[in-house]
Amino acid sequence: MSGIMVMLSNQELHEAECLGADTDAICQKVMGYTPRDPGSNKVQSEVDGARAEHAVAKLYGLEKPTLNILGDGGKDLWFGGLSVDVKFTNTDDLIFDSADAFKSDVAVLVRNYGDDPRALTVVGCVSRGEFAASSTAQERKYVTMLCTKSSALSPPESLWKAARQREVRL
Repeated sequence: MSGIMVMLSNQELHEAECLGADTDAICQKVMGYTPRDPGSNKVQSEVDGARAEHAVAKLYGLEKPTLNILGDGGKDLWFGGLSVDVKFTNTDDLIFDSADAFKSDVAVLVRNYGDDPRALTVVGCVSRGEFAASSTAQERKYVTMLCTKSSALSPPESLWKAARQREVRL
């Protein structure tokens, strides 16, 4: 598997687990809707997403993700003026519900690295335009979604380079 392995500390894992559980609880108990797919392990989905966001923040030296009561608008992190949507997967695909659901400048794909919940792989990244050009519609759990194979993503270091070049121009 290509990408860069990131090992969260015990503290970072704890913070991610709390953020994920809080997000799930707010969605269900305060906002009145169920995040993610009905019938899935929703708390784990939110925890996986928070772990992935923490891993990306750690890799690039960004501010940690925060709890957003009304949502983040598809922009989990910011890097050199670029908005970043972090996606966790258990598959080989970067998946969005639709082209319109890709709201950030860049998406970063993350997956588990082995069995240790602290270990994650930042697989790669893609811009909104590149995703629109390379994604294909696929049937997933009775709904059609746009997917791009992880092998089609740019390596994680390309996001670092793009963000640093953008900072120089600003």
